[in-house]
Formats: sequence, C-alpha cells, structure tokens
Amino acid sequence: MKPSAERRALELSQAPSVPARIEGHAHEAPQATAVSFNGHDMNWETFAELVRYCAKNLKERGIEQGDRVALLLTNRPEFLIVTSAAAAIGAISVPINFRLAAGEVAYILNNVTPKLLYVEQQTAELAEAAATNAATQPEVIDCDTADLLEATSYPAGKLDDAELFIPEAGDDFAIIHTSGTTGNPKGAVISHGSISMCASKVASRWGLRRGEGVVMLAPPLFHIGTFLASHGALVGGSTSLVVPSTGFDPVQTLETMKRFAVTAAFMVPQQWQMLCAEIERVGGEGLALTHANWGGAPASEKLLERMKANLPGTEVKASFGQTETTGYGVGLEFADSLRKIGSVGKPENDMSVRVVDPDMNDVAVGEVGEIVYRGVGVMSRYWNNEEATNEAFRGGWFHSGDLVKRDDEGFIYVVDRLKDMIISGGENIYCAEIENVLAWHPDVADVSIVGRPDEKWGEVPVACIIPKDPNNPPDLASVREYLADRLASYKHPKDVRIIEAFPRSGIGKIQKNVLRQSVQSAEALAD
Repeated sequence: MKPSAERRALELSQAPSVPARIEGHAHEAPQATAVSFNGHDMNWETFAELVRYCAKNLKERGIEQGDRVALLLTNRPEFLIVTSAAAAIGAISVPINFRLAAGEVAYILNNVTPKLLYVEQQTAELAEAAATNAATQPEVIDCDTADLLEATSYPAGKLDDAELFIPEAGDDFAIIHTSGTTGNPKGAVISHGSISMCASKVASRWGLRRGEGVVMLAPPLFHIGTFLASHGALVGGSTSLVVPSTGFDPVQTLETMKRFAVTAAFMVPQQWQMLCAEIERVGGEGLALTHANWGGAPASEKLLERMKANLPGTEVKASFGQTETTGYGVGLEFADSLRKIGSVGKPENDMSVRVVDPDMNDVAVGEVGEIVYRGVGVMSRYWNNEEATNEAFRGGWFHSGDLVKRDDEGFIYVVDRLKDMIISGGENIYCAEIENVLAWHPDVADVSIVGRPDEKWGEVPVACIIPKDPNNPPDLASVREYLADRLASYKHPKDVRIIEAFPRSGIGKIQKNVLRQSVQSAEALAD
C-alpha cells in the first residue's frame, strides 16, 4: 500500500533531502531572498516553484532515478535550479569544469554517459566540440534559449508531491570530478546524506539562518568548495549571491561584498590575498563580512596574518578537505586560529582521521604521514572506476594523498601533497614548508616550489617566484641567503625562475603539474 500524500510529505521532510529544505524555506519564509544574480532577486517561493517545474521537465524528457544530468555552465541561477530539480527526482547531477578542453569534457561525458547536458552561449561551442568525441550523445539544453527562470517555459507544469523523490542517505546525489592533475579525472560520487550533512555543518559554522545572511558564490560552482557553500546556503535558508564567472577581480569583488552586505564567503588563499591587497588600498569600511572561509590550497602564515589585520571582527576559518570528502573533513575554529597559525584545525565531529605511514601504521606526534578519513562526507566510490576506488579505500580508510603532521593537542598541519613531495638524496622535501618561509621574503609577491630531475640528487627544488618589483627580482643567492638560518640547506632551492603569473585551475589553485612541466622543459632546452 502506498503511503498517503500526508505521510509522504512527512517522510520527505525527515529525509536527507536538499529539495525538502528548499520547500521548508518556501513555506516559512516565502518572500525572503533565495538567490541574487546580476541585480535581480528571486524569493524562496519562486525558487521552490522553479525547482518543481524543472523537475517535471526532466521527467518529461525521460530522466529517471539514477540517470545523469550534466551541467556545463558558468555561475548562474540555473545551476542551482537544475541540481535541485535533479535531486527532487533522484537523478544525479554532474557539474563539469567549463574551462576544460573539448577532449577533457568528452572524457567526462564518456565516463558518466549523461542523458541531458545543460549549456549556455558561452559553453555551447565547447559542448559541441566535446560531443564529436563522445560515445553517446546527450540531449542538449541551452539555458539562454530555454529560459529556465520563467514558469511559462515549462509547458508540462510542475512536479506534484507524489512524484518527489524521498532519498536514503546512501543514494547518489552528484558526481564531482577531480582535477586530473595526475591522469584522467575521476568522478567522486557524493551521496544525499553527505551533501545534506556537510551543508548543514557549513550553515551552522557560518551562522546561516532562514531569511538571514548572504553567501557570496564567486568561485566556479562546479568546484567542490563552492558547490558545498551553495548547498550550505540552500540548506540554511540564506541568500545565495551568485557572482558571474568573469574571472576574479579583487576591485569588483570588494565592491560586491560591500554593496550586497555579504556575510560569508569561501575563496582560495590566492583570492583572499588579492582581496586583502585591495582592502589595504581603499579600506574595508562598509564590509558586513562575519565569516571568511579559505580552502582548496594551503594558506601561508603571512596571508593568515594579513587576513586577520584586514578583516577585523571576521571569523577567519579554514576548511580542509577535498572533492572526495565533499570539501569537508578538518576545520580550524576562530578561537584557535591566533595561537595555531598554520594549522588547518582538528577533525570535524562526525569525521575520523588517522595520520599513517605507507603501511597504514599511525605515525607519532610531530611526524609526517598521510591523512586518511572515515565519516559522513566521504564519497561512496569513484564512478565507473572500481580499481581506483579499491586503491583509495585500502585498509578501510579513504586515502587523501595529503601529507600532514599532528601536534600534541591534535591540531593538524598540512605539509604537502604526496605527489608534490620532492625526494632529494634520500631526504623528503616538502614544497609547502619552503613556500611558507619564502612568502616572507621582502622581494617575493608569490612563490611556488616544484621539483626537477637531477643526476646527483635524483630531484631538487626549484623556486618559481612572482617578484614584488619586476625590475628588481630576487636571485638565487638572495633566496638562499634569506633561507640560511630558516631552513636546512638541503631544502634550499637549487634554482630560481622569475615568472609573471602562475598557471591556475578554474578555482584559482596553482597547477603544479603544469608549472613542473614548464620548469623541466626549460631545463631540457638549456641542456
């Protein structure tokens, strides 16, 4: 016997369902702003209606539970509507990095075989080029012509209560692909339980409440950090301020934060660094920011000090995780940030971690090891990749590839990515450690350390530096003199490369694989 409509409504409200939270906001605070984009606001009542209309449209197009719905979109409200609508019928969202090459997009399409692909004018050509190399051809919907923000664009009407999907915690919610810096990208499968629980934690940490707070979504929504932040706003009931994907501009970002009274924002360290420079130039008067969250890459001690100086009264928090942990795992509370500069914090309450050696033995306090996870945010598997899944979960824990150490109070410090560690003459050299020290060099604006092959030592560190003054860049002698009493000599760079800008991913992280290849290619040409 099927449950009554009333019983289904109750079951849905108790399920780990983002659409159910949206329905709740529409009921309790219908006129509060749900989404703001390009000066136009959409209240919760309208947003919830559009989610239902879009969900019905998906069903009319033959989308069923477990089918994949891909999004090749820049930051725009349709991203939030489509992902929520897919969840409302049990379909799986697949956000795709719109900055990828056609061959890379084709690889993802072949991996997940979506039935639908949402595009826009800016990405339509990329989608068409990718489709020529895809084994299956998804139906393409152009958001610029379909007009998903108008109810009149959905002739089939909207999803009724009886059709709403009631998820179990382990049901598939989204497939988020890793960056693929060490090979083809892998699709991390995030469950309804993971996104609901992690989004609720974000909402709590950022003080988000129904009808209160404004979350700025500036980095690309396809990235796990912004994806989680957006769902924190959806679950918490705060306004999602969707910032168009036009590239990060610190001047415009600061103006936006002041104009829209942004209270919470997630950005990568490089973006916070540029924002702090702009605040130092024009002042921070008018900022309403209460929570500044950084993640996606290590932040130097210098940057954290700078953030505290330029964002007084703002809780500066670290979120340390990765795509496979729903961007969740370890967090540093504001109360500890002053005395634990350089730490990413302690494990979240519902996440367990270990710091282990290659044989899965726990390392001692202060020793370096790989951090491994168990907990609510950990992915269920890699999509269509059993071998990678088994490798990632060897020993019953998820292996992150991040090298860390713990102090005697349990605080965790990131040392390096396992793949970025340099082994020179049998010694382990951690790039992040050198970068953290060199960031304070008076002539250095930004720095990244990579390894290059060496006949004598196997591998040696190279400092890639953006100078503060391009006309007076630091040389190798200057760098090594600065490091003389700060780091052991075997950690000193063996070369300095002065560059104008780092290659960066869509979220703003330095692409060390590209930088490493550039350094090694230059070395080969020199030889």
